[in-house]
Amino acid sequence: MEAARSVIAERGPYSTTMRDIATAGGVSLGTVTYHFSGIAEILAHVLQGEMDSFYLPIAERAHAAPDAATAIRLLIDGFFADDERTAQHWRLWLDFWSLSAHNPTHAKWQESAYELWRTDVRKVLERGLAGGRFRVDDLDVAMADFLVTFDGLAVQAYLPGSKVGPAQAREYLHGWVERRLITAS
Repeated sequence: MEAARSVIAERGPYSTTMRDIATAGGVSLGTVTYHFSGIAEILAHVLQGEMDSFYLPIAERAHAAPDAATAIRLLIDGFFADDERTAQHWRLWLDFWSLSAHNPTHAKWQESAYELWRTDVRKVLERGLAGGRFRVDDLDVAMADFLVTFDGLAVQAYLPGSKVGPAQAREYLHGWVERRLITAS
Protein backbone atom coordinates (compact mmCIF):
# COMPACT_ATOMS: atom_id res chain seq x y z
CA MET A 1 0.00 0.00 0.00
CA GLU A 2 2.88 2.39 0.71
CA ALA A 3 4.28 1.79 -2.78
CA ALA A 4 0.83 2.33 -4.28
CA ARG A 5 0.39 5.50 -2.22
CA SER A 6 3.67 6.96 -3.45
CA VAL A 7 3.13 6.09 -7.12
CA ILE A 8 -0.47 7.31 -7.25
CA ALA A 9 0.39 10.49 -5.33
CA GLU A 10 3.16 11.21 -7.82
CA ARG A 11 1.47 10.24 -11.09
CA GLY A 12 -2.26 10.26 -10.35
CA PRO A 13 -4.65 7.35 -10.81
CA TYR A 14 -5.02 7.87 -14.56
CA SER A 15 -1.28 7.71 -15.24
CA THR A 16 -0.57 4.83 -12.87
CA THR A 17 -0.77 1.20 -13.93
CA MET A 18 -1.03 -1.94 -11.86
CA ARG A 19 2.41 -2.83 -13.22
CA ASP A 20 3.80 0.48 -11.87
CA ILE A 21 2.50 -0.38 -8.41
CA ALA A 22 3.82 -3.94 -8.56
CA THR A 23 7.24 -2.70 -9.61
CA ALA A 24 7.33 -0.04 -6.88
CA GLY A 25 6.22 -2.58 -4.30
CA GLY A 26 8.70 -5.22 -5.40
CA VAL A 27 5.97 -7.79 -6.07
CA SER A 28 4.65 -9.51 -9.17
CA LEU A 29 1.87 -8.01 -11.23
CA GLY A 30 -0.16 -11.14 -10.49
CA THR A 31 0.05 -10.43 -6.77
CA VAL A 32 -1.44 -6.98 -7.25
CA THR A 33 -4.15 -8.10 -9.68
CA TYR A 34 -5.08 -11.01 -7.40
CA HIS A 35 -5.90 -8.61 -4.55
CA PHE A 36 -7.26 -5.60 -6.44
CA SER A 37 -9.54 -5.09 -9.43
CA GLY A 38 -7.92 -1.83 -10.49
CA ILE A 39 -6.34 1.48 -9.56
CA ALA A 40 -9.57 2.93 -8.16
CA GLU A 41 -9.85 0.09 -5.65
CA ILE A 42 -6.19 0.50 -4.69
CA LEU A 43 -6.67 4.24 -4.21
CA ALA A 44 -9.63 3.55 -1.91
CA HIS A 45 -7.43 1.26 0.20
CA VAL A 46 -4.64 3.83 0.20
CA LEU A 47 -7.03 6.46 1.53
CA GLN A 48 -8.24 4.15 4.26
CA GLY A 49 -4.59 3.97 5.32
CA GLU A 50 -4.37 7.76 5.08
CA MET A 51 -7.07 8.04 7.70
CA ASP A 52 -4.83 6.16 10.16
CA SER A 53 -1.45 7.54 9.19
CA PHE A 54 -2.27 11.16 8.35
CA TYR A 55 -5.72 12.14 9.60
CA LEU A 56 -5.85 10.50 13.03
CA PRO A 57 -2.58 11.96 14.40
CA ILE A 58 -3.75 15.47 13.51
CA ALA A 59 -7.18 14.87 15.04
CA GLU A 60 -5.64 13.36 18.19
CA ARG A 61 -3.35 16.38 18.66
CA ALA A 62 -6.36 18.67 18.29
CA HIS A 63 -8.43 16.71 20.80
CA ALA A 64 -5.51 16.79 23.28
CA ALA A 65 -5.04 20.56 22.91
CA PRO A 66 -5.51 22.62 26.07
CA ASP A 67 -8.37 24.64 24.55
CA ALA A 68 -10.62 24.79 21.49
CA ALA A 69 -8.84 27.74 19.88
CA THR A 70 -5.56 25.81 19.95
CA ALA A 71 -7.36 22.69 18.74
CA ILE A 72 -8.80 24.33 15.64
CA ARG A 73 -5.44 25.93 14.86
CA LEU A 74 -3.80 22.50 15.10
CA LEU A 75 -6.33 21.11 12.63
CA ILE A 76 -5.62 23.96 10.22
CA ASP A 77 -1.85 23.74 10.56
CA GLY A 78 -1.81 19.95 10.30
CA PHE A 79 -3.92 19.76 7.17
CA PHE A 80 -2.27 22.74 5.47
CA ALA A 81 1.39 22.03 6.14
CA ASP A 82 3.98 22.99 3.55
CA ASP A 83 5.61 19.55 3.36
CA GLU A 84 5.51 16.96 0.60
CA ARG A 85 3.66 14.45 2.78
CA THR A 86 0.71 16.83 3.14
CA ALA A 87 0.77 17.67 -0.58
CA GLN A 88 0.64 13.94 -1.36
CA HIS A 89 -2.28 13.50 1.03
CA TRP A 90 -4.29 16.19 -0.72
CA ARG A 91 -3.41 14.96 -4.22
CA LEU A 92 -4.73 11.53 -3.23
CA TRP A 93 -7.93 13.05 -1.85
CA LEU A 94 -8.43 15.24 -4.91
CA ASP A 95 -8.12 12.14 -7.10
CA PHE A 96 -10.50 10.18 -4.89
CA TRP A 97 -13.13 12.95 -4.96
CA SER A 98 -13.23 12.57 -8.73
CA LEU A 99 -13.53 8.79 -8.56
CA SER A 100 -16.25 9.00 -5.89
CA ALA A 101 -18.39 11.13 -8.15
CA HIS A 102 -18.80 8.08 -10.40
CA ASN A 103 -18.70 5.14 -7.99
CA PRO A 104 -21.35 4.61 -5.29
CA THR A 105 -19.08 2.34 -3.23
CA HIS A 106 -16.32 4.95 -3.12
CA ALA A 107 -18.86 7.69 -2.48
CA LYS A 108 -20.25 5.77 0.50
CA TRP A 109 -16.79 5.28 2.00
CA GLN A 110 -15.93 8.93 1.39
CA GLU A 111 -19.14 9.98 3.15
CA SER A 112 -18.14 7.92 6.19
CA ALA A 113 -14.72 9.63 6.22
CA TYR A 114 -16.47 13.01 6.00
CA GLU A 115 -18.78 12.05 8.83
CA LEU A 116 -15.73 11.46 11.03
CA TRP A 117 -14.30 14.84 9.95
CA ARG A 118 -17.60 16.63 10.66
CA THR A 119 -17.79 14.96 14.06
CA ASP A 120 -14.24 16.00 14.93
CA VAL A 121 -14.83 19.61 13.86
CA ARG A 122 -18.13 19.72 15.74
CA LYS A 123 -16.41 18.50 18.93
CA VAL A 124 -13.87 21.31 18.68
CA LEU A 125 -16.56 23.92 18.04
CA GLU A 126 -18.76 22.61 20.87
CA ARG A 127 -15.76 22.66 23.19
CA GLY A 128 -15.11 26.28 22.29
CA LEU A 129 -18.74 27.21 22.85
CA ALA A 130 -18.92 25.40 26.19
CA GLY A 131 -15.70 27.08 27.35
CA GLY A 132 -16.87 30.52 26.26
CA ARG A 133 -13.95 30.87 23.84
CA PHE A 134 -16.08 30.65 20.67
CA ARG A 135 -19.25 32.48 19.87
CA VAL A 136 -21.55 31.53 17.02
CA ASP A 137 -25.22 32.14 16.43
CA ASP A 138 -25.81 28.77 14.77
CA LEU A 139 -23.35 25.91 15.26
CA ASP A 140 -24.47 24.05 12.12
CA VAL A 141 -24.02 27.12 9.93
CA ALA A 142 -20.61 27.92 11.43
CA MET A 143 -19.49 24.33 10.97
CA ALA A 144 -20.69 24.19 7.35
CA ASP A 145 -19.03 27.53 6.64
CA PHE A 146 -15.73 26.30 8.08
CA LEU A 147 -15.88 22.99 6.20
CA VAL A 148 -16.65 24.47 2.78
CA THR A 149 -13.98 27.12 3.26
CA PHE A 150 -11.52 24.45 4.37
CA ASP A 151 -12.24 22.16 1.38
CA GLY A 152 -12.19 25.02 -1.10
CA LEU A 153 -8.83 26.18 0.17
CA ALA A 154 -7.46 22.62 0.09
CA VAL A 155 -8.29 22.37 -3.60
CA GLN A 156 -6.60 25.70 -4.29
CA ALA A 157 -3.59 25.19 -2.01
CA TYR A 158 -2.54 21.83 -3.42
CA LEU A 159 -3.24 22.12 -7.13
CA PRO A 160 0.00 22.40 -9.09
CA GLY A 161 0.67 25.98 -10.16
CA SER A 162 -2.02 27.48 -7.94
CA LYS A 163 -1.50 31.05 -6.79
CA VAL A 164 -2.81 30.03 -3.37
CA GLY A 165 -0.42 27.86 -1.41
CA PRO A 166 -0.66 26.16 1.97
CA ALA A 167 0.73 29.22 3.79
CA GLN A 168 -1.96 31.48 2.33
CA ALA A 169 -4.64 28.89 3.10
CA ARG A 170 -3.47 28.64 6.72
CA GLU A 171 -3.40 32.41 7.03
CA TYR A 172 -6.91 32.75 5.65
CA LEU A 173 -8.31 29.97 7.85
CA HIS A 174 -6.65 31.38 10.98
CA GLY A 175 -8.21 34.73 10.08
CA TRP A 176 -11.57 33.02 9.56
CA VAL A 177 -11.33 31.56 13.07
CA GLU A 178 -10.50 34.99 14.52
CA ARG A 179 -13.32 36.70 12.59
CA ARG A 180 -16.01 34.07 13.01
CA LEU A 181 -15.34 32.15 16.21
CA ILE A 182 -13.05 33.75 18.76
CA THR A 183 -14.67 35.89 21.42
CA ALA A 184 -12.87 38.92 22.79
CA SER A 185 -10.81 37.83 25.79
